Amino acid sequence: MLAKKDRRIILAALVLFLTGQPLIFANIPLDTANKGTSVVVKKGTHLPGVARLLKQDELVRSSTLFMAYSLIVHRGKVIAGEYELSKTLSIADIASRMASGQRKVYTLRIVEGYNLQAVGDALEKSGIMESRAFFGLAKDQKFLQRVGIPADTLEGYLAPETYYFSKETDVDALLEKIVRRTISFFDREEVKTRMTQINMSPHEVLTLASMIEKEARMEEEKGLISAVFHNRLQNGMSLDCDPTVMYGVGMDSRPLNRADLAAPTAYNTYRLKGLPRGPICSPSRSSLMAALHPAASDVLYFVSRNDGSHVFSRRIEEHNHFVTMYQKKTKKP
Repeated sequence: MLAKKDRRIILAALVLFLTGQPLIFANIPLDTANKGTSVVVKKGTHLPGVARLLKQDELVRSSTLFMAYSLIVHRGKVIAGEYELSKTLSIADIASRMASGQRKVYTLRIVEGYNLQAVGDALEKSGIMESRAFFGLAKDQKFLQRVGIPADTLEGYLAPETYYFSKETDVDALLEKIVRRTISFFDREEVKTRMTQINMSPHEVLTLASMIEKEARMEEEKGLISAVFHNRLQNGMSLDCDPTVMYGVGMDSRPLNRADLAAPTAYNTYRLKGLPRGPICSPSRSSLMAALHPAASDVLYFVSRNDGSHVFSRRIEEHNHFVTMYQKKTKKP
């Protein structure tokens, strides 16, 4: 019969053996093939669910072994996210990556002046989602109501910024986060006060700011361009904004023609009085501030000098003179 001391030694050896087995086998790769697999661990997924996912994708030889190793070495810690894995990685490698959160992160940059088409292209190029799926969500009435947008699309509500995205989060949650950033600007007390003073809603300010964004090439002119639009609104004049007409007919860069100017769209500010239906792009913070705080001026017209700057006028005769002057410079001999 074994002595008490001997039994303790054997028991300790057995424990070491059983503990060591997962550590040994967990460091052996499943295969030498280097074919990558993308695995997405959603938020709230527990260790058994992660183990089943890895076994299902044939990335581990045993889900039990993965759980045992993860519990022994990392206390079962798994950070949600998208992981690029392959069979050349051992269980130890995979568990280590998931415990430390070595996830694949996507970057989305929304630039000032981007419209929905440009945002959709950026989303697809970054690998976050296909542009077609984005356009469907951008016009989904249930989603728009959920995030509190009083419009028929997300146009103008996607705040310019660089965003980082990992696929444990749903794409609609990312878009909602971006929209909330825009809405939060209008929740500031000083902004609310100013909107009351100029009698404009957040949607109207966004719309006007998007027009300023598209018209202005120089930051220092934004206040004057805003003044032109505010003055024309107060005088009951049409806004005559070329970028809104272009948006309404789906143009990119070709010159406007008479048919465009006569097109009966909700964005044709030559035919309609007041603001168009909604924003035509995502405006910058400076354009939003210009829309709220126009320059103290009674100008009613502006025309491009074709170098990024504009000439501003108070009278139509003066404006027509500058139009003729700068249009002649652009005409071919």
